[in-house]
Amino acid sequence: MGANRPDEGSSVSDQQPKIGGLRQQLDEVDSGIVGLIARRSRIIADIARAKEHSSKAVQDPDRERQVLAAVEATATELGVSASLVRRIFRELIGDSVAQQARHLTGEGAVRHRVAFQGSAHAYSDAAARKYLAGLGAEGDLTGYGTFREAIDALLAGAADLAVLPIENTTAGSINQVYALLRERDLFIVGEETWKVDHCLAAVQDVPLNSLTRILSHPQGLEQCAQFLQSLPGAVPTSYFDTAGAMAAVAASGDPRVAAIGSPEAADAYGLVVLRHGIADTEDNYTRFVVLSGAAAPVDVRIACKTSLILVTRHEEGALLRCLEILSGSGHSLTKLESRPRPGRPWEYLFFIDFEGNVAEPRTAAALDELKAAAQYIKVLGSYPAKALRHSPQPGSLPDTAAESPADVLEAVVADEPSAVRRSRQYRLVDRSARPADTVVTVGNLLVGGDSFVVMAGPCSVENADQITSTARFVRDQGAHVLRGGVFKPRTSPYAFQGLGWEGLELLVRAGHETGLPVITEVMAVEQVQRMAKEADILQIGARNMQNFDLLREVGKLDRPVLLKRGLSSTIEEWLAAAEYIVAQGNQQVILCERGIRTFESATRNTLDLSAVVVVRERSHLPVIVDPSHGTGRRGYVAPMAWAARAAGAHGLLIEVHPAPEKALSDADQSLSFGEFAALMARLAAVPGP
Repeated sequence: MGANRPDEGSSVSDQQPKIGGLRQQLDEVDSGIVGLIARRSRIIADIARAKEHSSKAVQDPDRERQVLAAVEATATELGVSASLVRRIFRELIGDSVAQQARHLTGEGAVRHRVAFQGSAHAYSDAAARKYLAGLGAEGDLTGYGTFREAIDALLAGAADLAVLPIENTTAGSINQVYALLRERDLFIVGEETWKVDHCLAAVQDVPLNSLTRILSHPQGLEQCAQFLQSLPGAVPTSYFDTAGAMAAVAASGDPRVAAIGSPEAADAYGLVVLRHGIADTEDNYTRFVVLSGAAAPVDVRIACKTSLILVTRHEEGALLRCLEILSGSGHSLTKLESRPRPGRPWEYLFFIDFEGNVAEPRTAAALDELKAAAQYIKVLGSYPAKALRHSPQPGSLPDTAAESPADVLEAVVADEPSAVRRSRQYRLVDRSARPADTVVTVGNLLVGGDSFVVMAGPCSVENADQITSTARFVRDQGAHVLRGGVFKPRTSPYAFQGLGWEGLELLVRAGHETGLPVITEVMAVEQVQRMAKEADILQIGARNMQNFDLLREVGKLDRPVLLKRGLSSTIEEWLAAAEYIVAQGNQQVILCERGIRTFESATRNTLDLSAVVVVRERSHLPVIVDPSHGTGRRGYVAPMAWAARAAGAHGLLIEVHPAPEKALSDADQSLSFGEFAALMARLAAVPGP
């Protein structure tokens, strides 16, 4: 007690000059520390220039461990907190790595427009500013009320980047952000971590038991759950962000209301901190992702993570095979998390982070293998890693010493896979990439393998009665999928073009009423996202088989796609078109032979049933046959349908209309109800190959 009391016989005023002198010494020390940091930065710049023409990685984990061990030993020897010194030097090392990375990438002091969720002084605001500082860049930061609004601003061009929280060490993953990554065309181009320091603040210094309401972002409330339980009289109330909660408390002037947020936000709004460090755990960190509308290439010398969304095939051990591809190619998994697959009850997709860069050949090869093994992949991007334990050299064994099994999934380097013979135009759809048949799941329906499916319905959806009556009839005759065109590619601009979105609504309603999944044609890139929300299978018509922008767009979806063969396309060209879809990550492709144009005029097209045999030999994708377009003659449809099954097709696409003579499109090739019933009755007796 006496240590803090003035000397006997001296006054408080006598102590002021002494305290002033000590503070001056402290200022000199602080200035010296800043000067040493500046000197350290100049040395780092020299190291960066020395590495400029070297293939050596920016990050050296062994060197980092040595530095941390040395400064901790010095701290202990001098009686200073080793934990404090370690935290300081981790920040210094992180800044050094960022400085070297900036030199390699040639990034200058550019100005970025950054969107984030929340308001000024929120944790997202602080993380965004920290990220920009690491780039050596300036920024114009704008806060938005929700994550979705921030992303809308990014995709609308109102921002260059968006910084959103994706996971917290206490509260776990942030589901809304994962949903946006799945739904929107976004790329992760960076990450940042922020140590969360929650405090409780109010307009006055009041007893805690006098509080009636506590405002904060839902994550803030969740991260301080144990503290809140000790205040039974205060009702936790969700607010759109922590800093906004502080501002609301300040504006209310009510001493019975408090907010949870950062001390910086409390200070900015003139609040009194009632309690510091109220989070459930001391090590409370939030990881933020930096999002862009386009992927950003990263120098292979910079330690990177790659993030992706993965949907496995419906096969035993499917997830394990995918993970073995990563481990076998020397990639260390840093995150694996499952999420329900939208529209597919009890099915799951996986969010995966692993150490690697798509610019590295080994990573590119691993992703190709993953695409062949998985059902759907969306690569979210490769980006410089901040939350990274170590940085193995490409192809080297990672150093996992001193890391617990809970912290790391060890990578194992496997021998290079033996070369396989594949077409130059298509690799992923080639049978050599996947010896087993691909089976595409449509709801509870399987397309491919040993299954045989019939997709039936009118060429065009004309009205509610027509599509509903057809749906009921084809279902009762054993059809598995309801087909119907809503956007029609017609040779003549004067022909019926379809009902458009109104027709889609009628088709989907008829499918729901009869329990049948629906298939319809998508004709343009701008139709894809909206169509995919309603239709179970998207059809790419013959005229669009080489519409590469459209193929790429449907390749980004987690939705089955039926790809028709072009009017005059070879099998090689057809499979190459399928490769465009599969290469984007969507492996749920069904091929459809619909006849090709030859000199023969007896039929509308020449139905090439030999293509079924060739495709099944060359590719693992399922293939079905459209005898309606293949012949263009009602009387020829049933015989060719039976022949298609005998040839080994996995299914049929048949046009059926309640009154074919009155059909607004393809009347000559549409079957009546009676003709379709006869076709189906005999089809069951036709053996497969």
